[in-house]
Amino acid sequence: MTNSTSPADLIFHNGQILTMDSSSSIQSAVAVKGNAIQAVGADNDILPLAGLETKVTDLRGRTLIPGIVDIHAHMDREGLKEIFPTLADSRSITDILEVIREQVSTTSPGEWVVTMPIGDPPNYTDMPQSLAEGRYPTRWELDQVSPDNPVYIRGIWTPWNVPPSISIANSAALKLAGIDRHTQSPDSTVTIEKNSDGEPTGIFIDQNTYPTVEFNLMRVVPRFTHTQRVAALKRSMALYNSVGTTSTYEGHGVAPEVVRAYREVWDSGAATVRSQLVLNPVWESAEEAQQDMEQWGHTASGSGFGDEMLKLTGIYLQYEGSQYIAESRLAELPFTGWAGFGQAYNDADRFRKFGHLAARHNLRVNTLVRDVLEEVLTIFEEVHQETPIDQKRWVINHVLQASPEQLQRIKNLGLVVETIPLTELWLRGSKYLDQPDLADSAVPHRRYDEMGVHYAFGTDNKPYNPFATLWAAVARTERQTGKVLGPDQRLSRMDALRVFTMGGAYFCFEEDRRGSIEPEKLADMAVLSDDILTMQEAEIPTVTSLLTMIGGKVVHQAEAF
Repeated sequence: MTNSTSPADLIFHNGQILTMDSSSSIQSAVAVKGNAIQAVGADNDILPLAGLETKVTDLRGRTLIPGIVDIHAHMDREGLKEIFPTLADSRSITDILEVIREQVSTTSPGEWVVTMPIGDPPNYTDMPQSLAEGRYPTRWELDQVSPDNPVYIRGIWTPWNVPPSISIANSAALKLAGIDRHTQSPDSTVTIEKNSDGEPTGIFIDQNTYPTVEFNLMRVVPRFTHTQRVAALKRSMALYNSVGTTSTYEGHGVAPEVVRAYREVWDSGAATVRSQLVLNPVWESAEEAQQDMEQWGHTASGSGFGDEMLKLTGIYLQYEGSQYIAESRLAELPFTGWAGFGQAYNDADRFRKFGHLAARHNLRVNTLVRDVLEEVLTIFEEVHQETPIDQKRWVINHVLQASPEQLQRIKNLGLVVETIPLTELWLRGSKYLDQPDLADSAVPHRRYDEMGVHYAFGTDNKPYNPFATLWAAVARTERQTGKVLGPDQRLSRMDALRVFTMGGAYFCFEEDRRGSIEPEKLADMAVLSDDILTMQEAEIPTVTSLLTMIGGKVVHQAEAF
């Protein structure tokens, strides 16, 4: 199928092109002119579009797909992980101490040594039982290899796994933080571990959904700088490109320090991922929210404001949560740590007021509903009665359980569902092992399709490779047993890819511009390392991109291609 007979700039042929068009057709060739797809079809239809200056690439049977749209990406985090030394592959306290010793050897006395958490990324599971000693190191063991440098082993960002988040400080770090035998915990959810003599062992146990230790007890630990965030974001974009991701939507919202980093990368022309940023205001009253919306609401209203590479779109509103977490983390703004967003606390009344105001100002609302879907739906229905939102594509994040009746209400409100099957099924699915009916209603993708509910996938940056998430939707297995959870809700590989392409484009109000390989759509495409339709199912999470293009421009190319 073609829309022009003029010479193409690029042609890919002799491939398996998964177009994601309305009929899920598979073609063998595609032509690109400028930043858009010129034509797609069989080789003998497309090759005649080659001119003297056309670059023609033989795919040799490889699979080419539309660029992945990750709608809960937390992309800024990935590059930040490379700032700190890793403890991955450490299987004993001796191994951990050796990493610390090596870091100290290259650090001046008195300077901080800060590492990533104990365990293997991206989820840091099975700790400390996977260490030979079956426990974490103490301050005194860290002191043996770092008597003159403060040492801090970061706890996990709890959403990477599940609470608790365990962080560890040596004696020099505890002294700088002013922590001794008399220090009291700021909250019952945080334990300052002490030995039988009442002395802190250096181990902090944080049971919170979002860790707080670095926001109160250990606020002296070095924090991400703006320069680090900018460099890390560029690195993050390259990594996301390397797995075929061409677009992201930050549905959990981003704080000003993250927006600033994106703006600098965009200003410099270095952005290689189309990014839509949901703003993350932390209002304390309806009056404050109304004043802000009147002053700047237009900059993020409707489908968003910006260009094809960076756009501000809507707001994130937190429904309830933990007052302790909110107070601890907001007190340290603009610092947000791994989160990249400010954590507010809004009771039902304040959330309702914010929702009404947002609807009046045409601000798209995003909110996390994992355990509060019914409450949020009820409030959205009240908002809709006053100011219709059914054409506004408001977003509900981290949807887990939803009954058919709730799905019908979601459809009636025109809401779009963000789903993270890797987290809910593979990582945290053990609770469903003996409850097949409950497993069938957990992220029930087939039911979404049957009922006409719009949804898309997010990686949540754990890991950032979208094919791990795609695999979780196809396999629906629990990580420790391999048991299939809700087999009737499994998606085919083709359908799962559609969710990650056209589903994501719909999230971004751009289903007419990207998400499929069709004439006049943006030439956002990726050539995959494997055939995702026929490869062994268990290997799908290892798929990467050999070549990634955004608007016809190559942003990633593997040496093997």
